[in-house]
Formats: sequence, structure tokens, C-alpha cells
Amino acid sequence: MLNNDIVVPHPDGGIPGFLSLPESGSNTGVVLVSAIFGVDDDTKKMCSKLASEGFPAVALNMFWEDEEDTGVLTVAEIERASARSKRIDRARCNEYVKLAIENLKSQSTCNGRIALFGFCFGGPFVIQAGVDGLIDGGVVFHGSYVEKFLSEFQNISCPLEFHYGDNDKTAPMEAINIVKAACETKNNTSLYIYPDGEHGYMFPNRGAMYQEKAADLSWGRAMNFLKSL
Repeated sequence: MLNNDIVVPHPDGGIPGFLSLPESGSNTGVVLVSAIFGVDDDTKKMCSKLASEGFPAVALNMFWEDEEDTGVLTVAEIERASARSKRIDRARCNEYVKLAIENLKSQSTCNGRIALFGFCFGGPFVIQAGVDGLIDGGVVFHGSYVEKFLSEFQNISCPLEFHYGDNDKTAPMEAINIVKAACETKNNTSLYIYPDGEHGYMFPNRGAMYQEKAADLSWGRAMNFLKSL
């Protein structure tokens, strides 16, 4: 597999990102929208893992235009990360997602089909991409504030999958239940809840919040989802 730091052209400059490609074959491409910490080692490892399983993957830095913090932040810098996530222009970020999709579609190992994986902060971008008809499927992992972006949920035709922990302080059960109720109205949508799962349980660099069992089960389900597209 081939791993590279990349810069995707943008009218106002270039968006830094990370691209992982299988060495051969052609399969569904996966765009990853990271958590508020940016395209960190965990995100890059997920891109590489996808490529190792035959799926080309890219993650762009959604914060590259931020006025204060443009790079990767650590869990210890969560207040700064949270602050910049509230400063973003969502319309511009949706444009970054479109550029990421175009980049993947230009790769010889992408068959033209696209899935979007949204982690935490990235969750709502899966919803918007689905509404806009940009993707062939989407997976949300402990998505933050997804319940606030469901006004056009019924207009999404592609399959979706959601993964949450029941001990998530950022996406509490009250919010998850709103997403669950929306999912129950659509035939091609699934939602899974993992006992004692906290926010960020997919990421090894989150210390005690990481839950290996839930992470592995979520990833396995997501891989089966990709193979079904």
C-alpha cells in the first residue's frame, strides 16, 4: 500500500491531507472526516488500514484555514480543539469534502464509488454529503451533534450506518435516541450502541476512553458495510 501526505488544490491555496492507496485493484474509495483534533496518527492509521483491505482512503485537514490552530492538536489541547471546531464555516467544509471525493475518484484504485466515514466532529458531514447525493454510503462513529442536522434526513437515498457508545458525554443517549428514531424510518440505515462506550472509543490515543472490543466490532461492521456497497 502507498501512504502519502498530500495537498489538494483549492481556490484559496491547498488543503493538506493524507492519502492511502492499495497497490492494485479497484474498489470503493473512503473519505474520512476526522475528530476535532485533526488528521492525527489515529486517522492516518485508519486510512492505511482501509488501503490494506483494498479501499483507497483520504483524510483532509478541515481546519487548514483556521485563524489560530491549523494543525494537529492533542487530547491535552481539547479546549483549543473544541474552540476551533466552533469557528469553522460548515459550508466551506462541505466544499472540502467534495474536493476529497474528487481526489479519490481520480485515483486508479477507486472504482468511482465513495463512502464517507465521519468521526465525532465528522458525523454531520456524512449527513450533508448524503443529502447532497455525493456518496454511495456513509458511516458515523460517535458522531457529535448529528441530531441537529436531520432536517433533510429523509431525502438521503444511500445506506448509512451509525456507531455510538452509551456512555458518551458529547453524544448522550438523549441525542442518540433522536438519531435512532430517524434511522427507524429508513430501510437502509442501521444504528449500533456499545455498552459503556465513551466518546472517541475508536481511537487508541484517547487513553482510557479507547475501547478495543467496541472499536473492533464497529470496524468489522463498517468493513462489511463497505463490501456491501
